Amino acid sequence: MCGINGIIGIQNVVIAKEKIIAMNNRMSHRGPDDEGIFVDENIALGHRRLSIIDLSSAGHQPMQSFDGRYQIIYNGELYNYKELKFELQRVVAGSNQQAYIFQTNTDTEVIIAAFARWGIDCVKRFNGMFAFAIWDNQNKELFIARDRLGIKPLYYLYVNEIFAFSSEIRSLLASNLISRKLDQNSLVDYLRYQTVHAPNTIVKGIKMLMPGHFISMKNNELRIKKYWDINSFIKPADAKASYNEICKNVNELLTKSVERRLIADVPFGAFLSGGIDSSAIVGLMSKVSTEKIKTFNISFDESEFSEAKYATLIAKKFNTDHHEIRLTPQDFLNDLPSALKAMDHPSGDGPNSYVVSKATKRAGITMALSGLGGDELFGGYDVFKRNLDLNKKAWLNGIPKIARSFGGEVLTTIKPSIASEKIAELLRKNKINFQSFYPITRQVLMDKQILNIINRNQLTKNRVAEIIEESHISHLTSHKSPLPRFLLICKMFCSEIQTK
Repeated sequence: MCGINGIIGIQNVVIAKEKIIAMNNRMSHRGPDDEGIFVDENIALGHRRLSIIDLSSAGHQPMQSFDGRYQIIYNGELYNYKELKFELQRVVAGSNQQAYIFQTNTDTEVIIAAFARWGIDCVKRFNGMFAFAIWDNQNKELFIARDRLGIKPLYYLYVNEIFAFSSEIRSLLASNLISRKLDQNSLVDYLRYQTVHAPNTIVKGIKMLMPGHFISMKNNELRIKKYWDINSFIKPADAKASYNEICKNVNELLTKSVERRLIADVPFGAFLSGGIDSSAIVGLMSKVSTEKIKTFNISFDESEFSEAKYATLIAKKFNTDHHEIRLTPQDFLNDLPSALKAMDHPSGDGPNSYVVSKATKRAGITMALSGLGGDELFGGYDVFKRNLDLNKKAWLNGIPKIARSFGGEVLTTIKPSIASEKIAELLRKNKINFQSFYPITRQVLMDKQILNIINRNQLTKNRVAEIIEESHISHLTSHKSPLPRFLLICKMFCSEIQTK
């Protein structure tokens, strides 16, 4: 990962430079290989680099276009940059377009060339994970974009006609443009779901750019627009396709996806839990790579929590260079302060990712693939099965609400537990369906517990319930089977909260 920072609106160049340096320094961990700043009238850009493609100094950022008009800072990886570069080097017959003269082999320069050629529509051509900002020195306009599913983070603030953005919240705080105040509503969000849902953050006044959105700013006018929607991307499945044809298509798509992600000039590996998702990734990596794959797994002394034996089976099957990271409860506690310190956006899964990433880096691996997102795409969580079971219990809606509520109270009295509390809460709803079921089943703490923790009389609206309700539109309910509806809405929901 790299890190990007920017400020627009500070007229004093000296002050702007001081602030962008402070922001860069605050996230030096994101880019140990290089750093750079660009400061001009009304604009300051900063970058920390972790080299993945073209490790030479030619990849230094901020990067200037060959004609000097644009400056870019970029965090991410563009998987189709070679195809785009080939297109941008060609002169289109009968058009006034000129071939871009490339100075480097980086995907960074491909983005700036694409913007010079296609303007803001360039993002529609990108296949990758990214957050980038481009300053147009001629039009005095700033353009910022975040990838379709929000894999790369981008935070921003707008106060007193000064706009600042960064890959991390802590860098925005280092600018001293905003006070450090906890957003109480976001705290409730975190206690409910172990994350804070976009566009909000844990800090009051700092927002997150939504996935598939861009920002443009000119003359102090801030414009935020959505450029990609999963609904327009999803195409109805071919009803005539056989099971074998579907399997073949999925295999081809996954293979191509993995192959694209192995484009790097640094050592790479994979997180291997032993589950179907990460095992499939490792298998495909072994298929398309000419090098022996390095795999990493966290194991525990408690056998009921450890997946080491499954990871070992997969490692042997694909002849990987396997590393088992033995983790005791004390080891985890020792690493917890560092893991929490490293997390910028609160996440319940953050400490786990920190531990395995730390061990992977120690082994000399700069880039690693994982099966993250596989359960959401292919229905791997138990919640998907429970939703299907719920459809078989539609008869519960025929029971008067008062009777259902009483049954829930009895259950929590006889068998007190979080599971019983969730069932009781569901039975108290006016209607038992997906919209009421999903927000409850995903909660970590129930609202009654949260009220006791934060000592408040009332909580804010459930953000997950709002997202699900907003997503549950007519064309999503046209599927005859409930599973496709459920998977699509959950994928939309995940795209609302992704951050890394």
